[in-house]
Amino acid sequence: MKIRKMNMNILWKKMMRRYKNMGNLLVAVLCIMLGIVLHYSPSIVKHVMAGGDELLLGGVYACNLLTLLILCINIIRIDCRNLLSEKTAGLLEWMGISTILLMLIRDQFARRANHLAYETLYSMDWTTLMFMGMILLFVGKIVRRAIKIKEENDLTI
Repeated sequence: MKIRKMNMNILWKKMMRRYKNMGNLLVAVLCIMLGIVLHYSPSIVKHVMAGGDELLLGGVYACNLLTLLILCINIIRIDCRNLLSEKTAGLLEWMGISTILLMLIRDQFARRANHLAYETLYSMDWTTLMFMGMILLFVGKIVRRAIKIKEENDLTI
């Protein structure tokens, strides 16, 4: 019991150092992740078990869930003490690529489910998430370029 408590204290201190001056970012992201899983899981299970077009709709919801979880997990992985780093650039690019890829997969599920492909709300949602993925990819490239400029000019930030 004492060893477990010690390990939790070490983990807590490590997380507080990593997210210093970021407020309650970690707690907020963890709560959002829990809410996302609790919100989408019953719908996914219900649609997958129904089969047919409902199975395809379950695939759409599963792609939504995976996209949001990848975003949340990578936000937690970012080291807030050293934002201008290769790790941050890689995480931003990975979030962008994975969002775009999952939205393309989601679009294929929606096109096969006849009634969903032509709904206005769906197309706006899909376009917004694709645009967000492109922005994340673009920001990752900007961070990578800023790192290169920083190294060339030996700037201390």
